[in-house]
Amino acid sequence: MFENINNFLLLIIVFITAVIFAVSFFMAKKTLNNFINSSLWGQLVNVDFIKIFIKNAAFILALFFIVTALARPKWGLKQVEAKSLSSDIVVAVDVSKSMLAQDLKPDRITRAKIVFKDLIEKLKGQRIGLIAFAGEAYWQCPLTSDTKAFEMFLSMLDTETVPFYGTNLAAPINLACESLKKVPSAAKAVVIITDGESFDGDLNNSLKLAKESRTKIFCVGIGTDKGEPVPTYDNNGQFKEYMKDQNGKTVVTKLDSQTLLQIAVSSGGKYYNLNQDISLNDLINRLNNLDKIEGTGSILNNLEDRFYVPLALALIFLMVFLFMPESKNRLKRMV
Repeated sequence: MFENINNFLLLIIVFITAVIFAVSFFMAKKTLNNFINSSLWGQLVNVDFIKIFIKNAAFILALFFIVTALARPKWGLKQVEAKSLSSDIVVAVDVSKSMLAQDLKPDRITRAKIVFKDLIEKLKGQRIGLIAFAGEAYWQCPLTSDTKAFEMFLSMLDTETVPFYGTNLAAPINLACESLKKVPSAAKAVVIITDGESFDGDLNNSLKLAKESRTKIFCVGIGTDKGEPVPTYDNNGQFKEYMKDQNGKTVVTKLDSQTLLQIAVSSGGKYYNLNQDISLNDLINRLNNLDKIEGTGSILNNLEDRFYVPLALALIFLMVFLFMPESKNRLKRMV
């Protein structure tokens, strides 16, 4: 294949040159043959028409290969390691049943996905990974610089993504810190969006792990202090009733700002209440100001540039054109 295929338009010039040379050469030879016998012409003039033909043909071939070299021919695969500078951010989204509460319209989990989609679009130079958590935490999208892939996985989240009920804030912290432990402190962060209610896991041990791995955790609280009952739906997606506890009492889920503030402060991060800071501009600025480190890179198979092959051939034909004599061999003439 050729990188600069448009340069082949110059071949028109080469073709015209070749036609002009061929026509003029044969017309000149025919004209001479009409005026003088070829054997007598050979005795009077020390010019070899064959050598002239070869010289001019070499010149035209040199032009052809120069144009070919300008078109940058490529063939044969070579491996190239592509590296980039980026910081690593893990986003953890609460997908427990309490995220169906509608104190933030249309409901908490939908609002969470909208918030993160807007946030991701404003980030610059980061690899982003997605964790979904409820009673346990699972990777949904590994760290990637492909924001479109991240957004696709984010859009697929719902309260059925994680098969374990409950809310375990320790689980996403453990999973994220373990994955980021080899990344320098100033080049990584964890962002958790949740209502903050946690009933499972050892949060204190998880915060200890975050400190030891020097991982900052930014918490985004979603919900209200007043709280809201948790709706349940049938198989057709129609509202059925509000969730009830074992005693038959309607469950009301509230935003637990204290727990989220504790997580953020103890890890060196910051807590944001989505009711008070809708834009999250401060969080975006902090994430964009993280240090950038060289990634491990990816191996790309590229076609190898071979312009030097036609260029070398062009030089050879130019040498023939410049140094081949037009005269006959004098020793042969003397004999």
